[in-house]
Amino acid sequence: MKLKNIILAAAATVVLAVACNQGGKKTVISGAIPTDYLFIDTLHVYFEDSLLASVPVDTVSGAYKIEIPSDVTKLAIVATPYFQIPFVSDGTALKLSFPGDDTPKLVAAKEGETGLTDRMNNYMKALGDIQNSMMSVMQEYEDSGMTEEEFMAIADTLFAPQSRQVKDLNINTIRQNPDNVIAVYALMSSEIDDDFPALLKDLSPEIRARKDIKALIEQLESVGATSVGARFLDFEASLDCNDLDGTKVHLSDYVGKGKFILLDFWASWCGPCKAEVPYIKKAYEKYVGDRFDVVSVALNDEPDDSAIAAVDLGIIWNSLVGAGSRPGELYGITAIPHLILFGPDGTILARGFRGDDIEAVIAKFMQ
Repeated sequence: MKLKNIILAAAATVVLAVACNQGGKKTVISGAIPTDYLFIDTLHVYFEDSLLASVPVDTVSGAYKIEIPSDVTKLAIVATPYFQIPFVSDGTALKLSFPGDDTPKLVAAKEGETGLTDRMNNYMKALGDIQNSMMSVMQEYEDSGMTEEEFMAIADTLFAPQSRQVKDLNINTIRQNPDNVIAVYALMSSEIDDDFPALLKDLSPEIRARKDIKALIEQLESVGATSVGARFLDFEASLDCNDLDGTKVHLSDYVGKGKFILLDFWASWCGPCKAEVPYIKKAYEKYVGDRFDVVSVALNDEPDDSAIAAVDLGIIWNSLVGAGSRPGELYGITAIPHLILFGPDGTILARGFRGDDIEAVIAKFMQ
């Protein structure tokens, strides 16, 4: 976030009201910064990417006061060069809290009063606790001397309890906050799955009108358009990282030509993608021939990096580069690796399977 074009007011304590909401409900943030933090001379307040206010902090008392419009559909942020604090501007009076060694946060100014910012703080703490649990698991296996490839091969199983906790936390948070930005925050921390349509449907019109939620709805529609039973959607890429502007290849050069095609979306920077390669290679070696082939497509990856990683990983099947993000948008992909099995006529037979399931899914349809 760039903090620029900021003109500091001359007064030590300033109230900045935004003209677009004159007479409406306001959120007041006021208090005094502890003396240990008086190196902070200005507080900047944003509604997401839009700067609303810049307020100087009194260099002696640490006093500050900001007044901004209430808008629960946007994520608000108090920012300095040292920290960024998200909050919800719902009209609840707030103050900065500096809890020892912990990150500063915004809390209700009046004791016993709660608002959406407290609700967001609770959500973020719960999410942080789960992430810390995952880090502990990761550290345990790093200390064991396990290689990255070995670790990534079992990561899904190791993190299954935490993944379930994150899913439950996000679903409950979205359902409890259908009319405010906390639901957006939780949605963006979620993987698209079968629960998404109902969750999005229950959001308020104001939240559904947000640009990022509209994009999420479009992405969900892409998943529906490329679900099992649908025909493949075509896209173009390159075979040669040194000739990106030359002859293009298309998915239709492989799919719908009479073979079963396993399509692998991956990237050179994706650890789980690399861990998936041995399973794909095993299936390729077993089934490749007149009835079966594999196509790997690098998403959002530098073509040179894709090509080098393909060699290092022993990818000897068709490997397409330079596709950018378009294939992922077409197929509604939010996380990689992601595999899709197409039938000989180009119909999607299965998608979203991994690991040992790869060979089992292929065998089911090629019997």
